[in-house]
Amino acid sequence: MKIVIVGGGISGLACYLFLQKHLPAAIPDPIELEIIILESHAATKRQDRSGGASVSSEAAGPVASTVGAAIGIAPNGLSVLQDLDETIFAQIANSGFPVSHFHLASAHGHSLARVCATNQDSPELHTVLISRQRLWDCLREHVPDGAIADHRSVSSVTYTEDHRPLIKFTDGSMGLEADLVIGADGVKSVVKKSVTGDGKTDGYPAFYDGLVGVGGFIPSSYLPANEPRGRMTVTFGAHGFFGYGASSIAPQSNHFAQYAAPMGDEAVWWSTYEAPDLPDARDWDKADIRRQLKERHAEWKDPVIRKIVDEAVVDSIYPTWITPELPTWHTSGIVLIGDAAHAMQPSSGQGTSQGLEDAQVLSKLLAHYLERYFSKSAARAGRPVPETVREAVDQASKKYFELRKPRVKIIVDRAKQMGETKRKKGIFAEYFTYFIIWVMCELSHVYPSGYAKVTLQANWLT
Repeated sequence: MKIVIVGGGISGLACYLFLQKHLPAAIPDPIELEIIILESHAATKRQDRSGGASVSSEAAGPVASTVGAAIGIAPNGLSVLQDLDETIFAQIANSGFPVSHFHLASAHGHSLARVCATNQDSPELHTVLISRQRLWDCLREHVPDGAIADHRSVSSVTYTEDHRPLIKFTDGSMGLEADLVIGADGVKSVVKKSVTGDGKTDGYPAFYDGLVGVGGFIPSSYLPANEPRGRMTVTFGAHGFFGYGASSIAPQSNHFAQYAAPMGDEAVWWSTYEAPDLPDARDWDKADIRRQLKERHAEWKDPVIRKIVDEAVVDSIYPTWITPELPTWHTSGIVLIGDAAHAMQPSSGQGTSQGLEDAQVLSKLLAHYLERYFSKSAARAGRPVPETVREAVDQASKKYFELRKPRVKIIVDRAKQMGETKRKKGIFAEYFTYFIIWVMCELSHVYPSGYAKVTLQANWLT
């Protein structure tokens, strides 16, 4: 049986590891299981790269070396990593900074709320802020080199005459057949064209949301000397949004995401603002972007923000792309995970964690339905049995969509509301935004945070 994962990002690597954990027990000998990752860019392990350094944290000064370089793994995402492998979980958790709470403030220097960034489970898990590159490196370390074919750019996914998925490449090389193609190829997914369109056009293309982010890493000396442990500061104003906080821990300060730790020498900052016209990331004026950054935050009271905008060098920009709500995430022998299925507002704080949940749930369901097909145990228990591998795969994909879609929709809808707070606004709208943020935080106990871990209940596997 051959499974091909298109996309070697965080969701793709996690999916590979989950499949290798769960599928071998479901597929009997002598049937061979082959899982391949196709990645269009380089996918070299950290120790094999020149200098062995993490790309996104090489800058020694306040340089935005990679926009979107720092991401948060929420407690529910960390629970997924625990379920995957305790060693991988510990490695990732201790490579980032544990955030226990978010300090929400106004541009005028007023505190709006203190929002908990932990779950309600035992043991309690903090949100972990980590370099995207560092997270990728941790996962990549556990994927064999032979499982990844990098610099392989996929042009389309079609079907053979006997209706097996067929992956075609942009270089015109021989196509690759598979029993299942998993599209983990991001917001501008090629695989999605075969799920929502005709294989050539995308029926639900991603769209620019009118928001642009800039940001990067800075020395932690930019933060106050008395910065409370575990705090991440998020400030709202009339001209956008600004966040900052520690992104590394002091040496020998392993925390396993369960308690606050002293910060190390690296911090992160980011600013999001409204830009109605999509900027060209290949042709933009760095000096002008920096000038706009200083103008937007010139009157903001927080001295940390003032210092960052005065001294930061902006090297990249990050337009926000959103995937519209899709009618389905799967078709025969093809299924989508992560941003390919549901790229959401960064304000959700759940993009990475939802991709991890996708990988976990899909892998467990595939194992369940394939085991049912190969062992015929369901028939002995009076339950229907898939008649073919394809039918087992499609039943798993269908159940995966049914389980995941409602949870993702709640998170996407809440993210849209928070995303509106980052847009340019007049003084009345600005203060009304502060009021809404305060009310939402006061009532947050009424709404699901999304931090709860996902458990596959027995009655779902029917």
